[in-house]
Amino acid sequence: MKKIEHNELEWRDNAPVSAHFGDVYYSAENGLAEADYVFIKGTDAVDGWRNKDHFVIGETGFGTGLNFLATWKAFRESGAKGRLTFISAEGYPLTEKALEAAHATFPEVASFAARLRAAWPPAAPGFHCRHFDDGRVTLLLLFGEAAASFGRLRAKMDAWYLDGFAPAKNPAMWSDDVLDQIARLSLPGTRFATFTAAGFVRRGLIARGFDAAKVSGYGRKRERLVGAAVAPTSLYSKDVSLPEWATLGEASDGPIAVIGGGIAGASAAHALQQRGRAVTLITSPTAQQASNVPSAILAPRFLLDDQPAAEFFTSAYAYASSFAPFARAWSEVPGITMLPKNTKDAERLNAIASHLGWAADWLEEAAEGLNLLRGGSLDTAMALRTLRTSLSVHEMHVSKLERTNNGWAMETDEGTMIEAAHVVLACGLDATNLLDTHSRPTVRPNRGQVEVLDSQQVTAPDGSASFGGYLTANTNGIRTLGSTFDRMDEATLSAHAPKESDRRQILAAYKAVTGNEISGDAIMRSWVGLRATTPDHLPYAGPAYDGEAARRVYARLGIDAKTCGLGAPPSLTGLSILTGLGSKGFQYGPILGNYLAAGLCGDPLPMPTDHIALLHPMRRLIRDIIKGQSSSDN
Repeated sequence: MKKIEHNELEWRDNAPVSAHFGDVYYSAENGLAEADYVFIKGTDAVDGWRNKDHFVIGETGFGTGLNFLATWKAFRESGAKGRLTFISAEGYPLTEKALEAAHATFPEVASFAARLRAAWPPAAPGFHCRHFDDGRVTLLLLFGEAAASFGRLRAKMDAWYLDGFAPAKNPAMWSDDVLDQIARLSLPGTRFATFTAAGFVRRGLIARGFDAAKVSGYGRKRERLVGAAVAPTSLYSKDVSLPEWATLGEASDGPIAVIGGGIAGASAAHALQQRGRAVTLITSPTAQQASNVPSAILAPRFLLDDQPAAEFFTSAYAYASSFAPFARAWSEVPGITMLPKNTKDAERLNAIASHLGWAADWLEEAAEGLNLLRGGSLDTAMALRTLRTSLSVHEMHVSKLERTNNGWAMETDEGTMIEAAHVVLACGLDATNLLDTHSRPTVRPNRGQVEVLDSQQVTAPDGSASFGGYLTANTNGIRTLGSTFDRMDEATLSAHAPKESDRRQILAAYKAVTGNEISGDAIMRSWVGLRATTPDHLPYAGPAYDGEAARRVYARLGIDAKTCGLGAPPSLTGLSILTGLGSKGFQYGPILGNYLAAGLCGDPLPMPTDHIALLHPMRRLIRDIIKGQSSSDN
């Protein structure tokens, strides 16, 4: 996907104008009243969400966000008991500064607008999910060309706001491909409203199974279109299907147990609870969790390409940077300085800045390296406490899983049995130990040592620094310097003993890049933990599977990797996996917890569909089948 370009804001008769399209974002008369009249009333949205637990609105063109702000305000004031998800495609997002100028005219939504801007993502291609009102209102922004973005979306809309500038100004937003996606993402009864009355738009919607009628327009505009899907039919012909094995099953009704009290498990349990599910978080009192590192840094992994993995890394960083449960855990000095290790690395950082093209409120080039203005260092204990605050937490160690007629039974070391309709394995290295040998995705222990420093004794700059290693900013009186990455054949108790050689290595790496030396008086102690890592350095998030059955079902892929029609994957119903986050748990955990919860609850998927295979626990097994390898080759 190509780099996202910002749209510049101009003004005409008190109305903001897109410099790219030469058209107004909203009426100069009263944009807020226009949004209410054309879209909220045009789709009968208030009556619609009163009668639903979860109401989903799709929009073609986010623009200034005024439609979203008006809808959010109306949703709150209506006293609705359920949830609202607002999904909007935007190819040319405005900067936070431009949004502020556009919002200044409307004091009625000032508090809503300020919260939107505070959560505004960088101009990174892909999906950006944001939550408001304790998760009752979700905004899913799709940055990129509309047809392609909607083509990667898994959702069903209750209503559509078709608002993509005038068809004459922005014909791509009203193309057949976009209309096909609107039909694909609609259900019988899905309503739409639009400011335009263009005949080809009306005919295109009718051809795709909608009824469409002309009604009075807003202000000086004579007519507009409203209607509903009767029997929506997509004429979309491009094959965007996923591999047969890349599926996400929904959770059955009933209680959900999340095994693992670290950032992965806590994020998943939090996201499930926000969706109204009864959740129990089970944490082992003896587990050596990597999430217990004294402080963490959000140092993103940027790639100089446009593959799905690159989108995942940037979206995960941006999501964690605005994750509400982290609000009180950030260090006082925000942001991160990315320092080059050498001349070649400096060239790489310059290329990253050019490739991203982010606005100055997210990224700026420094005299040496890059400054990322969002995110930074976290007090991990505070972050985890906040996530767990409203959860039901049980301290016990689960040693065995057994299927039951209604889900799964978990046996503890004490012999106690706990049952749940669905279980999420989010306990790091222990996650795969609860599965059959043939059904374990490959997870490897990686030892990491960190030096814990007295922040008052450290003479380095106050902010967070990333340089291959990292130095966190002050969190709760300490800074941490790390880290080593030692792959191990197995997780042993001796792995948790600090090594003096590792301390010397960590200190030397910091001095080599910065020229600064950490005095011995500043070092309080060493911390050692084991991370769960995967061979391709991407986490696992999705359904557990029956490995032996999967090898039988997909054996023909070893002859022809493009073989289709082999059947649905033999997933272990009622069991999900979330592990392999490596050293980036606090960066990946929040977005993956939200993704997994959305899939289990049948919500719109907050990440593109091509990320399902990217993160699927079965992906390495499929790769091995294609390459003719046995499970022992892992």
